[in-house]
Parts: sequence; C-alpha cells; structure tokens
Amino acid sequence: MQALTLLPEKLRQRRKIRQRVLHLDTPRAAFADPKYGSTSRNFIFRIMATRKITPTPDGLPSSPFPETQEESPEEDDLTTQELSDGASTSGVDSSHHRRKPETPCQKVYYRACAKLRVFPSTSVYEHLSRSQMALPHSGMGEKEVKAVAIALVHNVSVHSLNVADNRLGSVGTAFLTEALRENRSLADLNLSNNALGSDGVKLLAATLLTNTSIVRVILSGNNIQDKDVTVLREMLERNRTLRELNLSHNHICHVGGTMLGQALAVNHTLRTLDVSWNHLRLYGAKAFCQGLALNKGLTRLHMAWNGLALEGCHELGKALATNLHLVELDVSANRVNGHACRRLLAGLRTNTALRCLRIGTNPITTESALSILLMLADDVTGLTELDLADVSVDSTFLALLDSVQEKRPLAVRYGVPLRHDDITPGTHPVVLDTDDPVTILFEFMRQKNLRLIDLLHNLDKDNSDTLSRDELRNGLLNIDIPLSSRSMDILMNKLDLNGDGHVDYEELAIGLKEYLRKAAKWKRQAESHPDPTMATRLEQIREAIRMRIEASRQRRGST
Repeated sequence: MQALTLLPEKLRQRRKIRQRVLHLDTPRAAFADPKYGSTSRNFIFRIMATRKITPTPDGLPSSPFPETQEESPEEDDLTTQELSDGASTSGVDSSHHRRKPETPCQKVYYRACAKLRVFPSTSVYEHLSRSQMALPHSGMGEKEVKAVAIALVHNVSVHSLNVADNRLGSVGTAFLTEALRENRSLADLNLSNNALGSDGVKLLAATLLTNTSIVRVILSGNNIQDKDVTVLREMLERNRTLRELNLSHNHICHVGGTMLGQALAVNHTLRTLDVSWNHLRLYGAKAFCQGLALNKGLTRLHMAWNGLALEGCHELGKALATNLHLVELDVSANRVNGHACRRLLAGLRTNTALRCLRIGTNPITTESALSILLMLADDVTGLTELDLADVSVDSTFLALLDSVQEKRPLAVRYGVPLRHDDITPGTHPVVLDTDDPVTILFEFMRQKNLRLIDLLHNLDKDNSDTLSRDELRNGLLNIDIPLSSRSMDILMNKLDLNGDGHVDYEELAIGLKEYLRKAAKWKRQAESHPDPTMATRLEQIREAIRMRIEASRQRRGST
C-alpha cells in the first residue's frame, strides 16, 4: 500500500478500476461493456481488446498480426507495470507487447488475404521479410498463390522463391508471372513438379524475356514436351541474364532436343543446363550435341538417362573436340557401350578444359574403363574427377590407377573390382548389354563356321529341336558370350515370332535372313561414308566377337 501511494494519481485510478473489474462478483452482463474487453471470458475478444483489433463483418479479426502503430509511452509503461505486478488476466508475457513492426509487404499480404477471403499463412508472413521464401509441398490453392504474388510485387527482401510440388497449374503460374513483371529482386525461382502445362510454360518464357533479375530457374517434373520447347528456345536465344536452367524429368524428345541445340548455338550466357531424364535420343541427341559444339558459355551439362548410344556419343565426341568451355559433363545411363565410349574419348583427347566426367551406369567393359585410364595416363586432358559407377574393373586397372594418381590429382569412382584368378574357364567377367544381340549370335555362328542347324544342335540340350530362354542363355554363357537380362529379352522378342517361349529352326532362319539384310545395308553405308577411317558398326561387332573367341581359346588352352 505504501508503494501504491507513490504512483501518480492517473496510474492509481487505473489500478483501482482494474481491481474493480476483476472482482469475482462482477455481473456477467458487465462484460458487454467495451471497457471490460480485456477481461472478457471470451478468449478471442480478450486478444482483440489487448491488440486493439476490432472484428470484421465476416467475424474474423481485422489483423492476426502485430500492430505497427507505436503505443504511447504512458500506455506502454502502464502495461509493463501491470504485468510485472501479475495483475494481467490475459496470461501474455511482457515480451509479446514489444513485437517487431510489420514490413509493408506483410501488410499488403494480409490485406490481400482479407480481400480474397483466405486465412493468412504464418509461414508466408514470416518469409516475406527474409531473403529466402521456401514453401514446398504447402498445398497452396489459386487464392493463396495470388495473395503471395500480390505481396511479392514490390518486395525487395526475398531473393529465392521455392514453391515446388504445389500443383500451381497455369492459373497459379499466371499470378506469379504478373508479380515477376514488377519484381526486380527475385533471382532464384523453383517451380518444379507444379503441372505448369503449355500455357504456364508460355507465360513463364514471356516473363523471362523482360525480367532481368532471375538467374536460376528449376522446371523439372512439369511434363514439358516438344511443343513447349519452342517458347523456351525463343527465350534462350534472347535472354542474357539466365545462368542456370533445370529441365530434368520431363518429356523432351527428338524435336525438343533439336530446338535446344539451336538455342545453345546462339546462347553464350547460360552456365548450367540440366536435361537429364528426358528422351533426346537419335537425331535429337545429335542436333543437341551439334549446338553444344558452337556454344561458348556452358560450363556444366547434365545429360544422364537420355539414350545417347553410339550416334549421340559420336557427335558429343566431336563437340568436345571444339568446345573448350565445358567443365563438368554427366552422361550416366545413356546406353554408352565400348564402341560409343571410344567415340567419346576421341574428342576428349584434345580437350584440356573438362574437369569432371560422369560416365557410370553404362554397359562399359573393363577394357573400355582401362582405355579411359590409359588416356588419362598420357596427361593430355585436364580431368580430375572420373565417375565409372557400376563399371567392373580388374587388377590391371587398379594398378594403373595407382600410378596415375602418383603423377596427377585424380579421383575415380568405379564398381566391383574383379580378380583374374577368380575367373574360371567358360565364364567372362563382363556381361554384355547390347541392343542388337541377334547380330552377335549370328556373327558368332559365322566366325565359328557353323551352319544354322549346327547352332541349333549346339544350344539345344534337351534335343527338342527348339530353344528356350534358359537354353539360349546357358548356351551363350558356355561360349563366353553372356548376355544381360535386357539383352536376352530383346533376343527372345526378335527370334520368338509366334510368342510360344521357344525358338525353332524356322524362326532362326528368318532371323538369319534379317541379319544378312542388315549386314549388307551396313556394308553399303560404310562404302559410301565420307570418312574412310570410321569403322562400321558391323566391323566393330565382328572385332569384339573375334577377341572373345580368341580369349576363350587362350584360357581353355592354358588349362
């Protein structure tokens, strides 16, 4: 009581009023008076009275966020004094009365939510004052995205926006692109897995033609097709600010690969491009690599899982011979066999700029892996990182690797190391994974001077005059030509014409006829090819079969 007498008269009067309204005998009807709002039994009205918020006509508070108006020093002192005495009934700590004021964009976001009649997101509200806005997997609808876009129009703090996996569609993309036409601070945009559609891709491409702040765009997993690449090509040809573009996990095929190649030929500002997990293949992959040969800006290129095969690797090798700007290249899982690998290495021998090569998860033999390492041993390239994941290597490879690493820094990743003393006669350390196992089968028959009936009897172990899948697989294994499961599926699909699961003499004869026709076609192409030093596909297969037969003969002779 003695301390109370020292308070000013005004504070003492308010203290007495507060003690009166907290009295337990206060009638319930008295809480309807506005001056008792802070002690109302209704929690919502108590919070509204504490923050000076009035209800809107739809029953929602006018602002769920802290007030920006500064309280008078008199009221602030009174509130602090009351809370320190434990007289507050709201149970709120004193630190809650000293909140950081709202930014203008946060105010705009709340007003947009009120206008669109959506409940504001605390996460969005807090991220509007930060440099990164991460909202993946948020389940935002069209109205929520529109509110975010409105708040971003004049925002200068957010530099990275991640709205991945929100199914924005073309409508949500339209709202964001409207904001990007005015926003000049956003530099990183992640729109992956949002089902943009053709309209969304067009809107985004048109925005990137005028926006000069965005340097990184991620569009993976949006089902982008060849028809959508047209607008992306026009954007890449004219845009001079974009540095990184991710188009992985889409459906870009031959036509799209051609258009991307045309864009790369004239765009020299893009630094990183990811087109992995698409369907470039064949002439799409060739056109893409031809554009790469003319590019002077790209430093990192990811092309994994595109099916480059022999044709694509041939063009890629020529591109590497002239492109001295690429630093990192990923061609993993591209059906690159030993022949395709040699085409790729032909261009890499004169390239001194490439530092990282990822070529793993391909049907590369131990001999091809050794040839890559021999090239590095000559110290003619600048490679410091080599990825040969899932490629088996032998002791010769490991010994050479140790000697190379003593001379130069080189990090190599490889598959299972094999030991020569573990290889028994009749087996081969490398399983063939080829798209043309029929040619291998009949070329082996030709080099062994076997007739078609002799081939059937050598492979037919149960004397049924038919060959099952197991008989074919075991027979090829015994002659040191083990095929992978995928190659066996291809072989059975091409030879088993009636689909009964067995191959008879008539079906073998039809397959042999098709092989002879294909061999004659390859021979004509080789004769008319302008480069006489280029080995034909048939000659490469024949050489591989000849080497296997010779290796098998030497192993059996040594035993």
